[in-house]
Amino acid sequence: MSDYFPLVKGSMREYAMQSAEGSGYYTLEILDVKKSGAVTTAKCRHTLNWNGEPAVVTELEIVNDGKEIRRGQDTEIQLPVKVGSEWIRPPRRYFIEVLDASMQTPAGKFENCLRVAYQIAEGDGGSGERYYAPGVGLVKVIDHDEANPFTHELVSVILRA
Repeated sequence: MSDYFPLVKGSMREYAMQSAEGSGYYTLEILDVKKSGAVTTAKCRHTLNWNGEPAVVTELEIVNDGKEIRRGQDTEIQLPVKVGSEWIRPPRRYFIEVLDASMQTPAGKFENCLRVAYQIAEGDGGSGERYYAPGVGLVKVIDHDEANPFTHELVSVILRA
């Protein structure tokens, strides 16, 4: 099984963001990783730089418990990864569409990506896709939210062994 959201101490990912409201970037740094049985918990730092405003730094946990990968209380990916799996994170309903998508970002071209599609308010509020590359993690988000469409795409990644 591919690791679509590797939790490795010292890893860092940087994303560019664009929306109708502005642009910026954010980084996700994995500061520490602890394992207890089948549960892996990563302490992370999220740094947001938006529209030239001062950076906003928050800490969060990402947990892989073998049933799901959670960012805080929100399910990022349902496990095991298989086409057709669904989960709800109101107002969005997520479903795994394919395991072999290709995606180009400023960080490079990624093959065999997991594509997670979603509907916002059962499609009434828009839709979107999230792409995860094996061994890398999230590489792109394309959100067609009727209120505020946006994109996030990976511009650089540092993966530690």
